[in-house]
Amino acid sequence: MRSDATATALVAETAAPPFTAQVGEASWYGPGFAGRRTANGEVFDPSQLTAAHKELPFDTLVRVYNQTNGRSVVVRINDRGPFKPGRIIDLSRAAAEAIGMVGSGTAHVRLEVLTLPAGVVRVAALGRLRGYEAISRLHPVGTLLVLDAGNRKVVVRVISQDIPAGIPADLLVGYDLFAQVGSEVLVLSD
Repeated sequence: MRSDATATALVAETAAPPFTAQVGEASWYGPGFAGRRTANGEVFDPSQLTAAHKELPFDTLVRVYNQTNGRSVVVRINDRGPFKPGRIIDLSRAAAEAIGMVGSGTAHVRLEVLTLPAGVVRVAALGRLRGYEAISRLHPVGTLLVLDAGNRKVVVRVISQDIPAGIPADLLVGYDLFAQVGSEVLVLSD
């Protein structure tokens, strides 16, 4: 049987979203795309601080650091891409201008996830939870939460609001349930 300290350490390791920081090449897009629909249905406006990313949920806020000149900008993910190998994010022209990469077309950047979209919560695993029990920072004890786990919906019952300090998650579930829902879920109702 694990001690609570060991269980907490394991929780911290599994609690992260797909990433909280990412390093790689950024590019920018704008010419030829202005006025067209983005992947989330918005009309693309190159003067807005937006970006395309392959996996982050729409409306996630991300700080993009140009590692060459130290400049940064906060963008909102509203599109999918980039589709060129080796690139991690496509910025709007306004975002590219803000970090000084319009002329070069690409830059070595670091991404830092600042927020998740409304309704999305970070999930971690805690060994002492069984079945469909959950601990939530955000919901009162006794609340039933419907979690959108991609291809299925899962209902969990909040049994506590006491998440151990240092765990970067809004919702804790048991290990078996964590394997089903993953590190982030959309709460559909409560």
